[in-house]
Amino acid sequence: MKVELKDVSLHLKTSKKRKSKIIKNKNSFTNFGSRFRDDYFIALDKINLNIKSGDRVALIGPNGAGKSTLLRLLSGIYKPTYGVASIPKYALPLLEKSLLISLHLDASAACRAHFYYVKARYGTLNNSYKNAEEFIENVLDFAELNEVRDTPLLHFSDGMRARLIFSLYTSIYHPFLAIDEALGTSDAYFTKKASKKFDDFVESSSILLLASHSEELLRKYCTKAILVLDGRIVLNDSLSKVLDTYKRL
Repeated sequence: MKVELKDVSLHLKTSKKRKSKIIKNKNSFTNFGSRFRDDYFIALDKINLNIKSGDRVALIGPNGAGKSTLLRLLSGIYKPTYGVASIPKYALPLLEKSLLISLHLDASAACRAHFYYVKARYGTLNNSYKNAEEFIENVLDFAELNEVRDTPLLHFSDGMRARLIFSLYTSIYHPFLAIDEALGTSDAYFTKKASKKFDDFVESSSILLLASHSEELLRKYCTKAILVLDGRIVLNDSLSKVLDTYKRL
C-alpha cells in the first residue's frame, strides 16, 4: 500500500465575502491573501509526496496552512485540480467526528448507520462482525451506553456522545487512517480505558496520517513529519527535525 502525489494542486471555489472573512482570521504564519484569485482559493500548491506501508506521518503547521485540506485530499474526499494522486481505496478519514451522528437518532440507530456506511464505502469490515447487531453490541458495550441505547442522542451529554463516536470509529480496523486531531472522549475515566484501544487501532493500520497541535500525541504515534505552510509542503523529514524547524518559525 502506498500514497503518491505528483505536482498536485487543489483550487477551491470561493467568493469575495468568504475571502474577506478568511483574510480577517489569518494568523502570522500564513499568507492567505496571495493564495486568492478572482473566484478560487489555492488550497494546495504543487504537492509532491510519497508515503508507503509502515509510515507514521505527522502533518504539522499553523491553522489555515492546509493540513486538514491535505488530509481530505489524501482520503479521497477532494480530487486534485491539477496533478496526479494515487490513493488507496481503503482510506478512512477521521476528520468530521459527527459525520454520522444525527441528534434525532438513538444510539442503536447511529451505530447501525455507521456499520452500513462503512460496509457500503469499503466493501469490507475485515470480517470483524457477523452482522450489524453484533457491531452495535460491541460499540455500546465499550462505550458503556447499553442502558441508553434507545435514547435519542439529543439527550446525551457531551461526554456520552464523545464516547459513542470514539467507540464507533475504533471498533472497525482500517489499513489507512487519516486523523485530524485525536478522537477525544471528554471523560477522564473513559479516556484511560480508551487509550489502549486507540493504541491498538493505530497499530493495526498500515499507514497513519495524523494532523495535530499536540506534540505529545505526535511523538507517541509518528516517526516522520510534513511541515505545511501556505498550502505547500516545505519540509518532509523526521518528526524531530520538522518539529524543531516549526518551533523556530
